[in-house]
Amino acid sequence: MNLGLKNRVVIVTGAASGIGKEIATAFYKEGAVLALADINLAGLKKLQKELGERVYVEKVDVTSPENCQKFVKNVAKKLGRIDVLVNNAGTAKMGDMETFPEETFRAHAELMMYAPVRLTNLCIPYFKKNGWGSVVNTASIFGKQPGGLISYDTIKAADIMITKDYSAYCAPFNVNVNAVCPGPVDTPLWHADGQLGDQLAAATGMKREEAIDWFAKTNIPMGRYAKPEEIANAVVFLASEPAHYITGVALNVDGGMVKSTF
Repeated sequence: MNLGLKNRVVIVTGAASGIGKEIATAFYKEGAVLALADINLAGLKKLQKELGERVYVEKVDVTSPENCQKFVKNVAKKLGRIDVLVNNAGTAKMGDMETFPEETFRAHAELMMYAPVRLTNLCIPYFKKNGWGSVVNTASIFGKQPGGLISYDTIKAADIMITKDYSAYCAPFNVNVNAVCPGPVDTPLWHADGQLGDQLAAATGMKREEAIDWFAKTNIPMGRYAKPEEIANAVVFLASEPAHYITGVALNVDGGMVKSTF
């Protein structure tokens, strides 16, 4: 299937590692021109070197309005247009709901709720100029059912509503807006020191990898975590020409983990 992404200019945030890296790689394989943002510039440059030409990278803190404005202007100036925006930057932290730090909640909201709104608004004028555009937000199944992470669950639920509202707003401009809702994904967010695997281990009394494996087998019908490329494939399809009539969708990519029928 021809996805119609050759030479499309695609912005991906949180692109230096994990799901974002795989999303960038998948778009590159389809012939897209990439504009990659992350606070990890070394990771971006490493990926740029791995992929080759057609990749522009910039260190961007998406919680900063000034950083976002500068980045979008730079992309448009250097690459000539903007066709696709993938709002992927994110993080998660376990914690007791009663004592979860308010400042952490606010920081997570800046990263995963306000930043997608900000970047979408900055890109809409370019989509209007093109007469075509696509936005894909990385939400989560934990925006649809509880996952025990108070800030993450709440913000991802908001991201799904943001997606729905923008889909209606942008449809007259021939812009579709969708979200992917991954279940747990096999990325450094689980395996790196101090991340979710360690947090789960502390809560269960298991070793990190034991706890990670236990969680998958206990909660996911397919018995495993998603591979990052499986999420990336869904993102690329939703941003493609053949999928352009699909809008306002929050697509589960979760191995059957969501229990509801919608």
